[in-house]
Amino acid sequence: MQHEFYTHIQPVGDGTITIVELHGYLDAYTAPGFDDVLAQLFEGGQTRIVVDCAELDYISSAGLGVFMGHIEPFRSVGGDIVLCGLSPRITAIVEMLGFPHIFHICANREQAIAAFGQTPGTT
Repeated sequence: MQHEFYTHIQPVGDGTITIVELHGYLDAYTAPGFDDVLAQLFEGGQTRIVVDCAELDYISSAGLGVFMGHIEPFRSVGGDIVLCGLSPRITAIVEMLGFPHIFHICANREQAIAAFGQTPGTT
């Protein structure tokens, strides 16, 4: 199995929303790197996060655990983590685990940005 994974981080609009694009495999080997990304964003005051999974090929329970470990801290300060662009395979996994009851999941990046009450648009 491949363990290639990388993220691309980009502020949106006035910078109050941050897009995190996931690419490749989010598994036990790569989850700590994603965990670090979310921790650094939180520590830097970026608490309104859109995680774009359109280029994510695989996610394991370790990858899903990263999301679970960060949702409460982000929400406790008025932020949130919104997921978008999930493939049918990843959608099936997150639905089976009940993620739609915990996380806001949108079809695409524009809907995810709008979920924060802002008009989509990038800088």
